Amino acid sequence: MKLGLIGANGSVGSELCFLLKNDVDLKPITRNKLGSVFLKHHGFDCTISDISQESDAKQSLQELDVVVISSYATDPFSGSQTRSSQQINENIIKNSIKFSKENSIIIYFSTIRAFSDKIDPNTSKFWTKPGYDKEKKHLENFFLSESKKRKKKAFAFRIGHVFGDNQSRTRDFKKIFSKQSVIVQVDPEKKSNIVHTVTIKDAIMKCLQSTTISSGVFSLVNNPQWTWKEVIDFYKTPKTIVEYKIPSIKHPENSLIWNILKSNKKFLAPLRYYISPKFDSKINKKLATKRMMAAISNLKTKDFFYTSEFNYEAIPGPFINDLGETKDLLKNYHISAF
Repeated sequence: MKLGLIGANGSVGSELCFLLKNDVDLKPITRNKLGSVFLKHHGFDCTISDISQESDAKQSLQELDVVVISSYATDPFSGSQTRSSQQINENIIKNSIKFSKENSIIIYFSTIRAFSDKIDPNTSKFWTKPGYDKEKKHLENFFLSESKKRKKKAFAFRIGHVFGDNQSRTRDFKKIFSKQSVIVQVDPEKKSNIVHTVTIKDAIMKCLQSTTISSGVFSLVNNPQWTWKEVIDFYKTPKTIVEYKIPSIKHPENSLIWNILKSNKKFLAPLRYYISPKFDSKINKKLATKRMMAAISNLKTKDFFYTSEFNYEAIPGPFINDLGETKDLLKNYHISAF
């Protein structure tokens, strides 16, 4: 089975190349030569192709049984989403579906952020909802619509917070939990939404092997879902003492003011000029809270650990059935290249 991985040079894509290489006839696809250097150094035969262009897609995808879309384009100057970058993402999806083999399977990597305020209590339910959340939800719908037109089997994975040998979160957790003592501000029994790359690979293989899984959008986290204590126990050293402090302060309400405070400061100053003075005390209070939390997180005298991912509610389904247990998959997992 020939599998093309678009965005093979990304942190998740490159790790999946190492995990998939012995299970499929792998074709890593990168947009330029620079993106292929690391993979070529480790013996991967990369294809240089811009799948957003029809000519490149037609040449690169026509023999593929499976296409995994791990790429996501943003504006190179701002790092945010523009209409031009949105068009690139749509073209990658459309061309992947159009130019792969007639009976091919297409897998699209979405994100947990597509749930937006349903899992993150600090996200607005209204027009101030983050652009990334809205864009990923739009691309999911576009992906399913295009695959239905071409009558191809299609799976969109709403992927949780990714851990693995090539992931920045993993490096951060190993560094933090190698210290002598760490105070962690989270309920240890709260469900985390992390997913290891071995489980992402397992989900891909299950979709290829199963005849009973229908096209659709699926949530993807470790199986079974790990608590934060399980995550931390997995990465801490035997000598590290971890103290959990369950947060007693409720999340700030999803008000217009709070979402403005979370946005770029350049929008806050002019807005405060026009809004009623009655909001000043509330704004100043929330700004003071933000400064206090930032100061606490930067204290050098104590090893205090907090991440916004602790705020998330457990990701809802549906999930892919019959995935292997993540702890078992991790027992023989190590990539020396990273």
